[in-house]
Amino acid sequence: MSNKLKVYLSTVYIISFSILILLTLNYEFNNNLTNIIFLLAVTFVINNYSIFFNYITEIKTSMTLPVLISAFYFVNPLWAGIIAGLGTITYKEEIKYFVWYKFLFNRGSIFLAASSGALIFNLTRPVLDGSSFPILSALFASIVYFIINNFLVYIVINLADNDVNQMSLLSYFRELSKNLITSYFLGLVLLASYMYFSKVLFVLVIILLFIIKDFFYSRLQQMNSYTQIIESFLKVIDSKDHYTEGHCERVANYTYHLCNEMNLSRAKSEKIISIAKIHDIGKIYVDDDILRSSDRLSEREYQEIKRHTEYGYQLLKDIDLINDELEIIRYHHERWDGRGYPKGLKGEKIPVGARILTACDSLDVMITGRTYKPPMTKEEIIEEFKKCAGGQFDPEIAEKMIKLIRDGYFDDKFKSEEKIRELELSLEY
Repeated sequence: MSNKLKVYLSTVYIISFSILILLTLNYEFNNNLTNIIFLLAVTFVINNYSIFFNYITEIKTSMTLPVLISAFYFVNPLWAGIIAGLGTITYKEEIKYFVWYKFLFNRGSIFLAASSGALIFNLTRPVLDGSSFPILSALFASIVYFIINNFLVYIVINLADNDVNQMSLLSYFRELSKNLITSYFLGLVLLASYMYFSKVLFVLVIILLFIIKDFFYSRLQQMNSYTQIIESFLKVIDSKDHYTEGHCERVANYTYHLCNEMNLSRAKSEKIISIAKIHDIGKIYVDDDILRSSDRLSEREYQEIKRHTEYGYQLLKDIDLINDELEIIRYHHERWDGRGYPKGLKGEKIPVGARILTACDSLDVMITGRTYKPPMTKEEIIEEFKKCAGGQFDPEIAEKMIKLIRDGYFDDKFKSEEKIRELELSLEY
């Protein structure tokens, strides 16, 4: 431990003890004992056993500030500080692996933050809220608690490890500010339940919040697993065909913009975009010589590569996380006029995700070209979408794609006329 850190910790200890003495001299210890015991017990329980409510992910979210907002209202600053200081002691982290100077720092910093927040609450409430529900005074008290507690922690982190890249104070608080907003509004809900109803409802609201949090994080974990599956398949595609992996990423980017233009729901858009990233996964079953051929495909080779849509569908259909949108992969080479493959579906019988992917897949081919065909200019691509609307493409989707192109969403992808001419000449020779 550095000398600077020792001095800092000692300073926090002295200030915390001094504030405790001053508050003891100014406030009574027998301030509403029922509320004190209840809030202390709730704070201790949620800091030690909240893992019970989110056992699947084992992600623990602090509920200290939401409970303390009720403490600011019902007890004096001395007891608000004591409730925070004692209630946030955690058995697993602080008692089982006891380190005295860490323990004292944690108790002191939280006591200072909570008692300061309670003082601000008492000072601002008559001015800002009067006898009404303390919305503004609770806000100012929460901000004071948040700043003091996190500022003290920020200093100790920076003093404790000089070898790490130290985060700026502004960045540190910006990252944590979302927690403050959430905690403040949760605190108001808890305070209202305590003030206007009962302690029982207060506890039930906390339990409900943890159940909701558990569901949210379970869903987040599921989405992370989904993303990992997608990324793993991208690596598989890349190992088979380096062009295809870059192609899938670009198509997913075009799909993102097209889904936004069509005002699809966020959930629907995310699924289509994720599938776009692996829409050519079935090509891992196609012969390498066919994939890497620089010549036009023979009829036999063309028939083989057409099977990649069915290969992709069969490969992924047993994965529960993604199997509800696999029709997009299966039908992304269908045409609006019914002349596509593998089933020859027509019009709106083709899933909308597949219709979107058809347009985006084709756009990338037009932009990048092939070894036997040069890329097209921006105006040529617009004309191609006009010509193929109602044939290859859903007319509405073609119109949306033309709008995106004209609005400049893909300008960084288009090659210049001079570059295209150079590519055409190189193909001729």
